[in-house]
Amino acid sequence: MLSRWIKNIFNNIKVLFLSGLFTILPIALTVFIVAATYDVSSRWLRPLKAIAPKYLQNIPGAEFLLVTLFILLVGFLLRLFFITPIINWFENLINKIPIIRTVYSSSKSLVDFFNIPDPSLVERKVILIEFPRTGLFNIAFLLEPATHNFQPLIPEQKLKPGKKYYKVFMPNSPNPTSGYFLIVSEDEIVHTKMTFEEAIKAVVSCGLVTPQSIQK
Repeated sequence: MLSRWIKNIFNNIKVLFLSGLFTILPIALTVFIVAATYDVSSRWLRPLKAIAPKYLQNIPGAEFLLVTLFILLVGFLLRLFFITPIINWFENLINKIPIIRTVYSSSKSLVDFFNIPDPSLVERKVILIEFPRTGLFNIAFLLEPATHNFQPLIPEQKLKPGKKYYKVFMPNSPNPTSGYFLIVSEDEIVHTKMTFEEAIKAVVSCGLVTPQSIQK
């Protein structure tokens, strides 16, 4: 009787401990990630503080204010008609530099892919592919046919007769800006009704957020 009573007390303590732990843990992780990100970003932006006005140098986080104002200024200038030719000239200049143009064009393409001002106006087809082996499905984005670019690189003995191949980007969790670029045959693609936003939320949350289209 006494042993059962002690066991119940320990079970209750265990339940209370786990309940408190799983409540605090997400908050603690969020604070840790935000603090770590702030610390790293602050070190990167520290040189900006040296060129800031003296009345801003004593304000914590002034470098972030300067970067925010600079980004807003760039966004404002991009809305002006005369600034567009300057941006195009700068991009053309970068595209003439052998190594830098590869890095810049790849980075710009990736940013443009995720930069969707109004997702309802842009179609981003969400699919499933089997990766890294048969039976395991991953969320991916269907890009465009690979018929006239990457498909000719596939050895003829590996090509599936009569099948069309597509370029596919499979994002990693929880960072969707990194992932795998794949060339997949049409019979290995599973189409879904998920929207681009739903897929991004699912990837970032490591599957914890269930898309509304699936719930319905």
